Amino acid sequence: MEEQKNQVVESIYRLREQIRWKPGSGIRHLNKRIELGHLEDTATITSYETLITRVVTDSNAAVFLYRWGEAQYPTIVAEIEGVRWLVMVGLDGIMETAFPPDDPEDYLANPRFTYLGTLNQITRDSYT
Repeated sequence: MEEQKNQVVESIYRLREQIRWKPGSGIRHLNKRIELGHLEDTATITSYETLITRVVTDSNAAVFLYRWGEAQYPTIVAEIEGVRWLVMVGLDGIMETAFPPDDPEDYLANPRFTYLGTLNQITRDSYT
């Protein structure tokens, strides 16, 4: 479990250094967030990535590990301007998605999510 936690922390650090999307994926995700009303019509990829950065640098953000088959995705959840945003990243540090779930409590209650602690807790506990 400790090695897994270190992989999660490493992927978050990579994401903090640079937000990288799968080719073409960033703009597609931005447009979907605008279409669903999660972001303003004037949002840009830069403003979307700024929001993502705010989530992944919030020391009180909740960190989960989401499992889909054999794949594992670190997931960081923080409240930004009164809205709980979820940021999901691959263990390789590549962005998967970022969105505000309609019902965060219900969404995160899915057994595929395992709570690991706050961002502050897991980054402090790792690499010691």
